Amino acid sequence: MGFLVGKYLQNHKYSLDQELGRGGFGVTYKATLHSLGQTVVVKTLDELLRQDPNFAQSKQQFQAEAKRLALCVHPNIVRVIDFFIEDDFPFIVMEYVPGPTLDTVVLPAQPLAEATALHYSRQVGAALKVVHQNGLLHRDVKPQNLILRQGTDQVVLIDFGIAREFSPGLAQTHTSLVSPGYAPIEQYISQEQRSPATDVYGLAATLYTLLTAQVPAASILRDRQPLPAPRDLRAEISAATNQAVIRGMAVEPHDRPGSVEAWLKLLPDVSERRAVMAGATSQVATLRAAPGTLAASRRKPAIAPQASRPAWQTWLPGVLVVLAGAAVVGAILGRPQPSPSPSPEPSTASPTQPSTAVEAPTSTDAEAPTPADAETPAPTDVETPTPTPTSQSDTADTVPSTEAQSPSPIPSESPDAIAPSPPVASPSPPASEALPELLDQKEAESLQDAEKKATEAAREAEKQREEQQREAEKADKERFKERSEKGDKGKD
Repeated sequence: MGFLVGKYLQNHKYSLDQELGRGGFGVTYKATLHSLGQTVVVKTLDELLRQDPNFAQSKQQFQAEAKRLALCVHPNIVRVIDFFIEDDFPFIVMEYVPGPTLDTVVLPAQPLAEATALHYSRQVGAALKVVHQNGLLHRDVKPQNLILRQGTDQVVLIDFGIAREFSPGLAQTHTSLVSPGYAPIEQYISQEQRSPATDVYGLAATLYTLLTAQVPAASILRDRQPLPAPRDLRAEISAATNQAVIRGMAVEPHDRPGSVEAWLKLLPDVSERRAVMAGATSQVATLRAAPGTLAASRRKPAIAPQASRPAWQTWLPGVLVVLAGAAVVGAILGRPQPSPSPSPEPSTASPTQPSTAVEAPTSTDAEAPTPADAETPAPTDVETPTPTPTSQSDTADTVPSTEAQSPSPIPSESPDAIAPSPPVASPSPPASEALPELLDQKEAESLQDAEKKATEAAREAEKQREEQQREAEKADKERFKERSEKGDKGKD
């Protein structure tokens, strides 16, 4: 069909200047809209389809889908400009998007920074939501069909050549045109329900390639060719992103999120991810175990990670372990406090009082308001174990009458020591009870100090991480710019 190059269409309105590519049944040309001097893209059916007995049906379908595609207006979707039929062939005219496709940027073993890959995936997801709202499935989402618009960080979804209408819940015929690695298993089956989950798979597989610079295994082969999870290939990929790719690339459609919007919610925000980095290592460890759901594969990555593990990943877990250890020690030291509660036993001279020693001051000390005051501050000051010793020490301080009753039997044996005996006998219980309080205070201070140091260390690590992220994104943009310029020169 290359003979169409140089052909004029619509009474010299358009001229076909260069063949850009051909797919399963379509051919794409770079063309000129002469009235505006504007470069455009013109797409039509392959000449060979004229011999197909279903050519008339294919032509009608091409026209219907072109009109429906024209309704999909979005910054990240290639814009439809015109549609017409000439010489019994349908033609669709679209905007020309200068810039490289993402496969040329990534696949020479140059994976993107995670933040950049997520940024592009969200853009494509937003475009697919509009496509689905208009009753279409793209069915060919892959890096080759995503153009990085020259001079921007915006990607544009192109090539709706095998786009199809879908009716939720109905089994419909899929074409045999698939892109291995990005086509879900239902596209290999002639009669299968069409749903947005088909494009969810393609989008998740595209993110897989952007993160790893590898084309994933074909879905039809996944039962015998396990697919390594993204984190098995690049350890620095966040657990949340890893899990989103796994969910989106589930082999069975019903195991994937039912819509692109639902899948996009699985992607972490940058701020959310940084919070996870700062401290939620347990959640990361839980999600880290999930790669087994992708294909039950624990083998070594096919390629070595492209970037070394950041320094903060080495020492941050140690800081968190120390912090957790301090908390455990504090809990252990604080826990014996309830057991000294039997300390009223030293006043065995009056056995009736131990049972009422806690309640007696409560009822007689200050007509019920004072006990409430004595009990409420105790838990807030020194956590749970403290109330018991506090109430007893308060009882010893505020009710000297009961304290005087316990030493009274001793003076009866040695009358000469009546005066000094109360001060000697009374300090010992408060001292033993004050020791845990002192330890609690020291533990609390050391714990606060450890927390403060851990927070400062986490902030410093986050600063380093942000700096690395900025450098990576800057390198990506420079690389994109260089390739964009080269790609544009090649097209011209």
